[in-house]
Amino acid sequence: MKDYLTELRTTIWRTAGARYNAARRLKRKELFSTVSLTFFSVITICLAVVQKIYSPEILRSPSLDNYLTALSIFSGVFLLAISLMEWGARNGSNADALHKNAEELNALQRKLQREIFKLNDVSGDWSTCGELSDEYEEIQNRYDVNHAPLDDQLFLAERRLAPEFIGKNISSYQEIKVKAVWLLSSIWYYLIFWMVAVIAIIPVVLRIS
Repeated sequence: MKDYLTELRTTIWRTAGARYNAARRLKRKELFSTVSLTFFSVITICLAVVQKIYSPEILRSPSLDNYLTALSIFSGVFLLAISLMEWGARNGSNADALHKNAEELNALQRKLQREIFKLNDVSGDWSTCGELSDEYEEIQNRYDVNHAPLDDQLFLAERRLAPEFIGKNISSYQEIKVKAVWLLSSIWYYLIFWMVAVIAIIPVVLRIS
């Protein structure tokens, strides 16, 4: 029975760790999206102001005037679409739910550890094991939000030297790779948007400078 409880404790620890990672990832994504959408809004407004202020110069270059008009329209549509997508993703509330779930799993892990300490031999009350296992399943399924496989991979990579995960054969190179992928997973597409925005604005800056 002690081996069963130990294995269950490891499973709970792993699930809680993955959900902590998921909460951190989603919080970072929410922050990055908020900052990015704010600056995209500023850029959209600035494009309209630039087109108005530099109208005499732009009128001598109809192609640039058309380019600015199209860029302003596309920026507005893009901003609306991304804002709706981020609102629908509910990253902030999902992060809070995952963090709360991880806290509850940690409390269960401590409770289970106390049961392990009580066992001095292989005998014991197997009903306790069943109750703790059922409680783990109930807590894990309490929220409709789940962590991503990448969050679990990060937990295993960071704990690769722990006795419980020695058999996972995760190298230091794989640990670095997983950490890098996890870090970029929630912001990579915003980085692409920023690159596109900078490239799109360069002709305007060169023309009016």
